[in-house]
Amino acid sequence: MNFTDIGIFDYLGMILLILIVLAAILFVTAIGLGYYLINKNKILFPKLSLYITNNFYSILLRIFLIIGTEDTFYKVASDFYNKYYCEDFKKAKNKVLILPHCLRDLNCPGKLGPDGVECVFCGKCPIGRVINVAEEKGYKTYVVPGSTFLKRVLKDKKPDGVFAVACHNDMFHGMTFLSRKNVPVQGQLLMKDGCISTLVDVEELISRLKNEPC
Repeated sequence: MNFTDIGIFDYLGMILLILIVLAAILFVTAIGLGYYLINKNKILFPKLSLYITNNFYSILLRIFLIIGTEDTFYKVASDFYNKYYCEDFKKAKNKVLILPHCLRDLNCPGKLGPDGVECVFCGKCPIGRVINVAEEKGYKTYVVPGSTFLKRVLKDKKPDGVFAVACHNDMFHGMTFLSRKNVPVQGQLLMKDGCISTLVDVEELISRLKNEPC
């Protein structure tokens, strides 16, 4: 087989395919290295990584699915945001804690008010305990019924730091939204999601609120 048998377009197609495969291998390697470094509290090219995560996450997700799951991608990205904004978050003076209403007990007596679900500290779920700790540390806490409430909190309260508890999907998109607004953010993922009777590692959350969030 020679050049004339295959044709120039066949050669170009083969070259393009090889380049795509090499690019995919390099990208997967970069993701793996990046995750390893995040776990070591290091970020390569932080501002570039932030720009790519903020603006090209749909492409990142498609490539990441080659080696992992969607939830794993969201966890890696959330860990990245936690590390990137760690120091700026510590400096924040007007911090808010966003808790999902799905942490409530099914028989929660709290009612929905203008600032979200109003906890009555009945002890049926961990929300009351978390609120007490958070407010002792200077956080204003909101138990929100949906992600759109976050935009309202940003508009009305103008926090300079947001700590959120959420499921993988909501956490990633919420952190991306806040990052685009240049609001330092920290997040803790739910251990069990599903929108009803969800679970969070309460002891870890309280430890982060009391001590260092990141």
